[in-house]
Amino acid sequence: MLFWPTDSELPNGYPKELEGDFDLSDGRHVRIRPILPADVDDLADAIARADSETLLHRFFTAAPHLSEKQIHYLAEVDYRRRLALVAADNEGRGVAVARYECHTDCTVAEVAVAVAPEWRSGGLATEMLRRLEEPARRNGFTELDAVYLPENRPIARVFEHLGYSEQHIEDGVARVSKALV
Repeated sequence: MLFWPTDSELPNGYPKELEGDFDLSDGRHVRIRPILPADVDDLADAIARADSETLLHRFFTAAPHLSEKQIHYLAEVDYRRRLALVAADNEGRGVAVARYECHTDCTVAEVAVAVAPEWRSGGLATEMLRRLEEPARRNGFTELDAVYLPENRPIARVFEHLGYSEQHIEDGVARVSKALV
């Protein structure tokens, strides 16, 4: 279960201003906050329980074999060059995660999002990706980009809605980008 930390439990650089609530278009409610190192077990459990379609769309394989070190890497971010947001339902169960990661030159960040199937189509992916834009800009990124499988039309629509470029397909994956101005 995801928890909301007290100020004394916050790691260095934790952007408390990114904590907030969101009401989905269907009336359901989530709380969104930056990921914490303490979320590592919840993240590992979510990946283990995820359906094959979600895994395929997020990791490009229906059965990723992520090591403990890789799971820790996903949960432990610096909140500047690497940032992840998590969303939880009213009971504290994680229902979505969105992140950006610095590319080699660190002026472009790659974004990704995963939403539990029963929480899709309510605007959550759009909202979480939107909430990553200002911190990315503030932290010196000039562009966001994303790669996804071309048949993933729902995420393509999310990126279209957020003003990303028209998709370009290379080596079997779709790529879109958005300048941060």
